[in-house]
Amino acid sequence: MRELGVSERQANLERDGWILMHTASPEAMAVWLAEKRELIADPGFRALCLEHDAAYDWSPDDPRLPGLADRTRNWFADHHSRSVTRPVHNAAIARLAEQTQPGASSPAWDRLAQLVAG
Repeated sequence: MRELGVSERQANLERDGWILMHTASPEAMAVWLAEKRELIADPGFRALCLEHDAAYDWSPDDPRLPGLADRTRNWFADHHSRSVTRPVHNAAIARLAEQTQPGASSPAWDRLAQLVAG
């Protein structure tokens, strides 16, 4: 992720997320990694990654957030995810990820998640 130009914070979140995902479902890692490599090759996905990373520091009232939410929703609506068919069924791992990743959220990211959810 650092090669994409994301912040050190985002690179660390990504790394820590992969460690937790491997812990939760090591048998699914090959699918997740293959999909991530494909996503990183997509210029639209890379642009979303960079904009989401930048949005971390925005105000939750930033007028750019609704547009970013729309672009995010549209991109994911147009791209099928193989990993959706391989969900992590370990709720404890999901809770651990939420609780142990400092910097995993910001007021702007929380607002962006609300906007993406509709």
